[in-house]
Amino acid sequence: MSEEQDIFDGDLLWRWVATENPQMMRYDSVTNEELGPSSAAFKPHEDGTSVYVRRILDECDVGPTSISDSPQNSVWELEAKSIREQELDVIPDAWPQGIPNPDHPRNAAHALIVGWDNLSRKQVDKRAKALARLASCVFHPQKRLP
Repeated sequence: MSEEQDIFDGDLLWRWVATENPQMMRYDSVTNEELGPSSAAFKPHEDGTSVYVRRILDECDVGPTSISDSPQNSVWELEAKSIREQELDVIPDAWPQGIPNPDHPRNAAHALIVGWDNLSRKQVDKRAKALARLASCVFHPQKRLP
């Protein structure tokens, strides 16, 4: 599938989060239990925030453990409508260039959360925090024993 598809409000989007990076996860201050992704996990890079459209992943038979190359990454899900309610948007970005494993089928489902460009740092932080709180866990790796 090489043509770009529309992303509908009801589409579910997956974002992988590097759980080994403590800045990407929130922790309970007393128990140190992982609570979910932090706002850092949803902050944009120069082109936006990468996500994968689940509907297209399903068509390509790609599951949550295959959207990243590390088994220590967790996968979190958001509905496109929730992102748009934060005054951001989601656009198709199938087969992005300059990435590891560019021919992996997951890349047919690649999309970007955009709309960050004209926001202040405080507005970016607020929206990234909202996305992190709205995300639901799809996959979380088992903790490694010491």
